[in-house]
Amino acid sequence: MNVTQLRYFLQVAELGSVTRAAEVLHIAQPALSRQMRSLEEDLDATLLHRSERGITLTEAGECLRASAIELLRHFDRVRSEVRDRSGDPSGDLTIALPPSMSEMLAFPVIQRFRTSFPNVLLRVFEGSSGVLDAWSMVARGKADLAVVGSGEPLASLDAYPFIEEPMCVLGPPGSGLALDKPLTLEDLVDRPMVITSRPNVGRMFVESAMAERNLRLNIALEVNTRQLVLRAVESGLGFAALPLCSGIELLERGAISMAPIEGVVISWLLIKGREQGLSAAGQRMQLMLRQVAHEQISTGRWPLARLKGFIPPEDGRPPPPST
Repeated sequence: MNVTQLRYFLQVAELGSVTRAAEVLHIAQPALSRQMRSLEEDLDATLLHRSERGITLTEAGECLRASAIELLRHFDRVRSEVRDRSGDPSGDLTIALPPSMSEMLAFPVIQRFRTSFPNVLLRVFEGSSGVLDAWSMVARGKADLAVVGSGEPLASLDAYPFIEEPMCVLGPPGSGLALDKPLTLEDLVDRPMVITSRPNVGRMFVESAMAERNLRLNIALEVNTRQLVLRAVESGLGFAALPLCSGIELLERGAISMAPIEGVVISWLLIKGREQGLSAAGQRMQLMLRQVAHEQISTGRWPLARLKGFIPPEDGRPPPPST
């Protein structure tokens, strides 16, 4: 068993086909089949169940897949750490970010990181809670770092306080909403709401707060993406309840208005795996996320948000001050 065989095996497992995996890996199908048979013989176990419908993993194959992902990530991390001692960070880095932070945090960080560390292959996953479970991505080794809404931390993960901001009501420009005029939960009851489909962390925060007061949202429209919610609000189809950062770009353009919901705050956490340390690239990303967030908050572009806690960088530089 070797690293190459494990990479080949994971590709076959992901695609469910030796033929498609061979095309992706740019090797001949017979050669890939021989590698899979050699791996099974070496482990004395049947890893792949072959049928007319394609390839599925046996119980032994599922066991190997879970271990192989972690082994390869550890191998890549060691290789990157050795290389990085003689130059800039390199290797792969995967992060998962909520779509609500797309304009305020995700793109500025991506742009700065790519400029600063061009030798790192950066992978960014973005999706609502119903599409992307960032907690499990990090726990399963599919991502090195993630920003998530506060929740019950998993035992295998380290979770650090990152940003705290209010949930807000978003409405058309002429609806009288303003950042300096908070609304109560009671103010939401009679407003037609455009809501992101469950499960969604922002919706959970608002509905939980309203349930504590025996209140219910007046849901007029339910959609599955933040982009559709914002478009519906901009078009005057209703109001939305989203994290403040979700609508900043439209607010700056005057396309919507926005008001914080009194007492309803979302806390964002930065999470990483507990067992495996971050690569040099991961450490730089960890620091850069905080630096960009600090800049956006301190310049007033991310109003009403607060930077929470700090993560000491490896190079000993002090963290940005909290606001």
